[in-house]
Amino acid sequence: MTGNIGEWSELYTMFKLLADGKLYAADADTNKIPDIYYDVLKIIRGTGDNKLEYRRNGEVKVVNATTGETLCAIPISSFVEQTDNLLQGIKFKKNEKTKGAFELPDSWNFAQSIKCETLKAKALDKADIVLMVHDIMCGRDDTFGFSIKSQLGSPSTLFNASGTTNFTYKLKGHKLSNDEIATFNGFKMFADKFEFLDSIGTDIEFVTTDNKTLEFNLKMVTSEMPQIFAEMIENYYKGKSSMLSELIDIIADSDIINTMDNRVYLRHKVKELLTNIALGMVPGTLWTGDYEATGGYIIVKDDGDVVCYHIYNRNAFRNYLLANTRFDTPSKSRHGFGTIYEENAEQFLKLNVQIRFIK
Repeated sequence: MTGNIGEWSELYTMFKLLADGKLYAADADTNKIPDIYYDVLKIIRGTGDNKLEYRRNGEVKVVNATTGETLCAIPISSFVEQTDNLLQGIKFKKNEKTKGAFELPDSWNFAQSIKCETLKAKALDKADIVLMVHDIMCGRDDTFGFSIKSQLGSPSTLFNASGTTNFTYKLKGHKLSNDEIATFNGFKMFADKFEFLDSIGTDIEFVTTDNKTLEFNLKMVTSEMPQIFAEMIENYYKGKSSMLSELIDIIADSDIINTMDNRVYLRHKVKELLTNIALGMVPGTLWTGDYEATGGYIIVKDDGDVVCYHIYNRNAFRNYLLANTRFDTPSKSRHGFGTIYEENAEQFLKLNVQIRFIK
């Protein structure tokens, strides 16, 4: 079995939670909150006849959820040992600068012995792992799906770029000649492209979100969100900042909104958008407002610790998302943006971004 760091991190999360028996909450800086945790009662993997429950009570019993048959029982000490082995294996591959998928035979042999057939739990939504936990705050048992983000490898994406995430802008001011268009299109770096536009007295203004489903999803936050998002994208490409939190401050002084406190309003709305993306919203599918990762996020930290942002602790989760995300430039050729073109005697430019965690 081969997998990348993110995929091995999902198996690591499973081992770690069964070893520790607790999932700790985190503050906005991913620091563990010692007094807030959820007792892990079982982990659920698979669907239908292949649905298994890893029940933790003194030992870990692997039970067929359909028939109730116990398939095997493993001492918790085995999970403690295998958790450490898997972490060391992932870190070794990372230090070797291994790219793509790799094997960790010892860890996979143990995984097979506890009836794991895949590294990733098969899911139809954003839940990477399904847990039954005991909530000490309200004294009840609940089942939640969590999305897993690992800091052991390269920063993962939150909002993936595609052809559906293009935003169209119209050029205003000086109209470019064919030679000037060729000069603009010839620059590889967007900083050079916009410096050139500025030097000849040309600017851009947002026209439309190319994909109407994405536009609808953005407007589920507020009708102004397509314009807000497009303004943030524009300022990113102009080199103002890549951090979403800083871009909010930059556009707060523009005239796209007029509230009692633009910064407070924008921070709230962008946090809401990031939360929607994190827990279920994808650009090309109509967003109903229902969260798919019903528990929240599990973070595998670079030291191997595992913490969570439960939707019960909404404020910490929203603050974490805003403080730890940035815009990134996707492939221009793959997604068809970054060059000036003409339509009906007017000149246009498409821009596209992805949102990535900073670590």
